[in-house]
Amino acid sequence: MAKQYQHRMGVRAEICFDLVLDCCDPTPEQVSQAVAQALTQAENVDGGFTLEVLAAGTVYPDWASVDPEVEPGPRLDPSATRSLDCFEIDSIQ
Repeated sequence: MAKQYQHRMGVRAEICFDLVLDCCDPTPEQVSQAVAQALTQAENVDGGFTLEVLAAGTVYPDWASVDPEVEPGPRLDPSATRSLDCFEIDSIQ
């Protein structure tokens, strides 16, 4: 019988999701704060996001390195986020 080996793999990936904001042209800081808030609501106890389709798969966002006592709450470097598309919506569901 051939031996098998389990390897824990790390892959850099980009997370894309829709985010509803109150303005058409938010500042990078506003985007960073809104994205951090959305990611915080979805994170697991380890600070990552479980990928159900991959065995033991988890995504970890690129949080900025900050002292939580100085700046409580997760922070993203504004340059780590980018807007792919923006359009006005008639109603929020």
